[in-house]
Amino acid sequence: MNEMIEKIITRHAIRRFADRQLEEETLREILTAGLYAPSAGNNQYSRIVVCQDKAVNLKLGQLSRYMQFKGRDPGTVAHSISSDQPSIQDDFTIMDGFYGAPTVLTIFTRPGQYAHDDAAMIAENIMLAAHFLGVGSCYIGRTGEVFATEYGLERRKEWGVPEELEAVCNVLLGYREGPAPHEKPRKEGRIIRVPAAE
Repeated sequence: MNEMIEKIITRHAIRRFADRQLEEETLREILTAGLYAPSAGNNQYSRIVVCQDKAVNLKLGQLSRYMQFKGRDPGTVAHSISSDQPSIQDDFTIMDGFYGAPTVLTIFTRPGQYAHDDAAMIAENIMLAAHFLGVGSCYIGRTGEVFATEYGLERRKEWGVPEELEAVCNVLLGYREGPAPHEKPRKEGRIIRVPAAE
């Protein structure tokens, strides 16, 4: 199997992170991969905010968890995600929706038809580059809601994020704690082939 394909299919969401920060050169390479993601019309409007402040990441992670359940009983809305790398859906005692990740990226982009597409491609490049370099990652949604809160608005202003940009997603980065997650089988019937016209 092609080495790159093998790396792609062995990437998993990581939610158990070691108490160890990324080396600066490793982080720089991961971010460079993100900057080279495709964007609609090569607009390059997006911004990637890198936060390694434990207190800020914890507060944002707590807000992210709250946005997932919004006061509802987690037991009524949860479903199993992973026994290897439990999420807030699996373990209701987890109060940090960022799982203690030492580095949290927030991807902001200009609102519009392709905003989420651009952000998702940046995130995918980042997560694959991280895996190639031995770094764990996890994609987190709910980001727009978190940055619409008073605390989120204060942080983005403090960070100097242009007002016209919207928060789309987070990517958690850090070294995995514990064994790698086991392979999960792919569901059948997800590829539909259209035959060529005769």
